[in-house]
Amino acid sequence: MDEKKFLPAIIFVMIIFSFGWYKFFYEPALRETLSMELEARQLREVEREILELKARHENFSAFVEAKELELDAAKKFLPTTPAQEKFIDELYRAADFYQVRIASVQVDEKSSAEKIQSQVVNLNVETNYISLVNFIRAILDGERLTRLENFSATSADNGIISCALSFEIFAAAP
Repeated sequence: MDEKKFLPAIIFVMIIFSFGWYKFFYEPALRETLSMELEARQLREVEREILELKARHENFSAFVEAKELELDAAKKFLPTTPAQEKFIDELYRAADFYQVRIASVQVDEKSSAEKIQSQVVNLNVETNYISLVNFIRAILDGERLTRLENFSATSADNGIISCALSFEIFAAAP
């Protein structure tokens, strides 16, 4: 073979071989490497998210205990029965604390809705204005769901107010 044709033929074969090696070996290996790097990044991101969640909720028992305390508070706020005896005890404790004299207490019949039952507690009290306001606020801000239904007051000459109050107490329907 002629030396003039041999060198270009070798160069041509080397170019074809290089092109084939690049197309059939190097490019697929490069694509595989890039896809593995992408998958590794995604896995590191998932791992980071898991670690964040674990750090955020490290102590699940404390979280559960806090939710149970919230549930207990809600059950006290809306008990399963009207428990008017406990409410009347609260009335007498608040009256004693705020120096309110309770003249009478009467419990009316229950009314019931689909999910809530209620009962009205009527009482007559005698006290001064500030003690009356503090007494009503203490009852309404108490641990259970209570609504002031009726209020009527009459005044005496010595600064004592005679007042008729009706509180509606609520409970969850059975």
